[in-house]
Amino acid sequence: MKKALLISGGRQVSKELIEKYLDRFIIVADGGARLLMKYDLGANLLLGDLDSIGEEALTYIREHKIEVKKFPAKKDFTDTELALSYLVDEGYKDIVILGALGTRLDHEFANLLNLKKLYNKKVKAKIEDDYNEVIYVEEGTYGFVKTNKKYFSLINAGDRMNFTTKGLYYEVENLEINSENPSRGVSNEMVGDSATIKINSGSAFIIQSRD
Repeated sequence: MKKALLISGGRQVSKELIEKYLDRFIIVADGGARLLMKYDLGANLLLGDLDSIGEEALTYIREHKIEVKKFPAKKDFTDTELALSYLVDEGYKDIVILGALGTRLDHEFANLLNLKKLYNKKVKAKIEDDYNEVIYVEEGTYGFVKTNKKYFSLINAGDRMNFTTKGLYYEVENLEINSENPSRGVSNEMVGDSATIKINSGSAFIIQSRD
């Protein structure tokens, strides 16, 4: 399975987190290049309109001979979505996205919805930073092992969602989340070394977090 790491231009993450994924094809969306320069890391490709990268980071990219695909600033997609489309077209089926969360709520929300788009294209994908890890899921059973992100939240991604949990502090059976109780699935916690969440119907974002 072809695996990729996408570094976007949102809130910066630690070098230790990036180093978990250095064995992947690495693509950088525009301003994410500043993170490469900060940690003295390489990448396979820089993609975007280059409006937020800065001259110093662009010089770093050129000196390290990283391939650049430049797009017009006036375009229909964010740099992150362009990078994801490139990866899908190239056949990548496992994508980790860093730097997709941050101060721009509009970009953050769009990036979360990109997880649904990738799911529909049968691509395994997650958004991660040093405090959160997010996946989009539909009907099925999902297993988790203990990490430093001990809190689990399920956010309904449609009209209504029904789920069952095992191995979490609040174990539930066929619990329905809808517009009347949207926070009902927020802030659960793993009690052992593993847990399962079964989506019986509907769709959700599963978010693992730490303080």
